[in-house]
Amino acid sequence: MSSLSTYAHHISCILKVLVYIEDHLDEELSLEKMAKIAHISSYYFHRLFRAYMGETLSEYVKRLRLQKAAGILQYSDTAITDIAFDLGYETPSSFTKVFNQVMGTSPSQYRKTMQPVVRAIMKRTIPNKETIMIKPEYVTFKDEQVLFVRRTGDYKETPSQAFQALVKYLQDEGIGREKIKTYYSMGLDDPQIVDRAKCRFDACVALKEPISPKGEVGQRVLRGGRFATFIHKGPYSKLEEAFNEIFQTWYPSSNEKLADEIPFCEHISAWDKSISDDERVTKIYIPLENK
Repeated sequence: MSSLSTYAHHISCILKVLVYIEDHLDEELSLEKMAKIAHISSYYFHRLFRAYMGETLSEYVKRLRLQKAAGILQYSDTAITDIAFDLGYETPSSFTKVFNQVMGTSPSQYRKTMQPVVRAIMKRTIPNKETIMIKPEYVTFKDEQVLFVRRTGDYKETPSQAFQALVKYLQDEGIGREKIKTYYSMGLDDPQIVDRAKCRFDACVALKEPISPKGEVGQRVLRGGRFATFIHKGPYSKLEEAFNEIFQTWYPSSNEKLADEIPFCEHISAWDKSISDDERVTKIYIPLENK
């Protein structure tokens, strides 16, 4: 096996593990279990994961869990005990200990410090007569299997990098527009919580006929369910502003509860070069709990 094909194989194995971790953060994620998913021996998997990700498996899982916990603490009054158990910690004290080690403060103190900041931001962005009219369409979305390319870093740069790599893969594989259903994207991290250098972005494509992923192109499922959808018209660089507007104007008075899934975007006619950036249409999907 050449060095290039070896690299592609390792990346493919690591991607399977990353998707599994993201979908099962509340479960035990042992080295042995992840090695089996990657089809690599535990001895080598530990070293490969660290080499490709820049941190050990346990460090990566701990970081994702604490990022999720920080978001819950900022935006909800969920009991710290429930957060601990929901994220797979055996006891609230073990969760508190880890949180304190990494964040430099206890979960309760973090909430006490951050919630007034969030409320102040919300107060400064009280909807006016124009923004209060933001209204979603409520839809039921079925599970969608997609291929994806991931890039990590500032959202100002990673979307174009990821989509360029994805489009090149499709071209190299001879997959034309007639075989493509639609393009999606997912920003997996909140830049208000996570260091922008560590924010994960997935450029995704749904095909009319499934094909096997390879190399840095992974495979995942966009989870179905009940969603509030919003139409954003304009350049992709303004999507973060659109998300902020949704959560600052619509959500506080929506009487809805967010589902524990990642929002995503559907890029309408993304391949149409005749459409200017200002005319681009993106549908934003916000996952909701069933009523």
